[in-house]
Amino acid sequence: MRRVDQSGASSSGIIALSPDDSGAVSASLLASPELAEIRAAARRDEEEESLIARCLEGDVEAFRPLVQRYQRLTFSVALRMLGSRADAEDIAQQAFVDAFNALDRFDGEGRHHAFSTWLLRIAVNRSKDVLKSKRRTEEPLEREVGGSEAAFAYDPPTPEANAFSDENRAQLETALLSLPTKYREVLVLKDAEELSYEEIRGILQLPITTLKIRVVRGRAMLREIIERQGLTASCIRQRP
Repeated sequence: MRRVDQSGASSSGIIALSPDDSGAVSASLLASPELAEIRAAARRDEEEESLIARCLEGDVEAFRPLVQRYQRLTFSVALRMLGSRADAEDIAQQAFVDAFNALDRFDGEGRHHAFSTWLLRIAVNRSKDVLKSKRRTEEPLEREVGGSEAAFAYDPPTPEANAFSDENRAQLETALLSLPTKYREVLVLKDAEELSYEEIRGILQLPITTLKIRVVRGRAMLREIIERQGLTASCIRQRP
């Protein structure tokens, strides 16, 4: 899914809303898909701010649309961080509870994706708490991830590839769980969920330069692991 950076400009630089000599904005620019996406994102952010305001006024049901909108994303991130469906379900549920209880402290400050960024920060931090707890108690991670529901960064180019795609997805997910947490989390957010670096910065609270370095190193580590397992390195994303 294509996303837009915080400034509201297309990452490709296609949109340049400069008036022409007459002072009017080109009709082709007004009708561009990029501008339509910006407007849709702005409407979504305004809607979420309105829902949060209603929650703070005592309308508990106003939180339900936010849960419905982001429950898949929150669960997906937790699942890929932990590899355990049961743990991921617990983390996703607790993330929404935490968010609801702290709504009075939420401040979107006019940022795009403000609520989802804040919610995922909660989910990622709770996932890391689970990982730390498992390390302290020396419990092995449950390797339950597999199949099309948990797949990322792998899309067989031909129908013939589908016969072995599920197995490759499972191997790729297991390889991801082998990475250190700091590399796993950035690959989950960047490559699996296709978030922008600006959104990831808001979630992990790290400079974008640091995030880019970790993505490059994480992909290299993941490539080395899957090549040892006999997978093709082409299933690792190469884009920036």
